[in-house]
Amino acid sequence: MRILSVLLLAAAATVHAEEAKQPERGGRMVFPPGALRPMETGSPTPAPAPGPRKIETPAEAIALFFLALKAGQVDAGYDALVRQTIIAERRNDVAALKERTKQAIDNYGPISGFESVDEKMVGESLMRQTCISLNADLPLRWRFYFYKSGGIWRLVDLRVDDALVELFEDSGRAKK
Repeated sequence: MRILSVLLLAAAATVHAEEAKQPERGGRMVFPPGALRPMETGSPTPAPAPGPRKIETPAEAIALFFLALKAGQVDAGYDALVRQTIIAERRNDVAALKERTKQAIDNYGPISGFESVDEKMVGESLMRQTCISLNADLPLRWRFYFYKSGGIWRLVDLRVDDALVELFEDSGRAKK
């Protein structure tokens, strides 16, 4: 045991001596997101914590929304989906949407995923994305309406129902 202690002390002294030989760099090592190697920075202050990730596309917003629903986080899913939209200002409407969604999940079963079944653009700034949620008992049709203003896509309307037959009628009209 005593030999082990002496070896550990000798190793620690060697490391300390090597550090003392190196010139002071005045910075610290930082691992950027996804990097395998650190980068050196001259700033002795810590880097700011990253803020919430900006959602770039309606498809990304929808995917994150359904991921939250799949995890049983209806409130969080809606809060993220309507953030910085005119819909968020209508708190009673958002609360009603959350409640109806919870009831739909109770009636049709938990959501295990979703599929995007249609996308329609009106010009370059208005989009409707139609999806079906993959509930355990019966899928639901979701229609998300997005408006692009100032280079940012924002949700402006959302409709959900169980009118699955209309999905087939819509696709039949589109093919003619």
